[in-house]
Amino acid sequence: MSEIRGALEEVRTRLNDFIAAGDPRPGGWVILSNIYDQNGDPYEGAKDKLVMMLTNIQRENSISTYTQSVPVEPSGYAQIAPPLYVDLFVMLYANFSDAMYTEGLGAISRAISFFQQNPVFTQKTLPGIAPHIEKLAFEMTNLDVTQINHLVGMLGANYLPSVYYKVRMIPFQGGAMTAAVPAVSQLQNPSDVADAEGAD
Repeated sequence: MSEIRGALEEVRTRLNDFIAAGDPRPGGWVILSNIYDQNGDPYEGAKDKLVMMLTNIQRENSISTYTQSVPVEPSGYAQIAPPLYVDLFVMLYANFSDAMYTEGLGAISRAISFFQQNPVFTQKTLPGIAPHIEKLAFEMTNLDVTQINHLVGMLGANYLPSVYYKVRMIPFQGGAMTAAVPAVSQLQNPSDVADAEGAD
């Protein structure tokens, strides 16, 4: 899960810097966290923060994959499993209540502006992400009232302003070899093969 953790933390840092540039505050604006701890108690570190949460992971099926062959020494190839691409579903939850509620509205508004201006991150624009991640594309996703209620209830929270993004695509690629394939050492002329068979 290091690819996911690293990618989201890099984006969180950029988003926090973006919001803080116009309105700095001690402790920052954005946290990558749960709202509640493992005991079901509100996590104090997430209070009065824009909380970035990973709510789901799904396989991306729009990319065709194939078994890759890579050269190995001294001669031959090794087959490795194709990469698995996943999409992340990320919620930004304005965990501001009571007198701080309007602060949360401002934070989530600036977050929407940030991703409107930066819908895609690449190695050039976000050099801190893992080298094998070509890009991260943030796509705002609509949830209806029933879906929002279900998701927020599943998190054990009360509804507060939030925005939901689908993040394409995080590749997972292991280096384990699945098969060895010998290299072709010499191509034979079909007529040579026929002559050799006739001689037998």
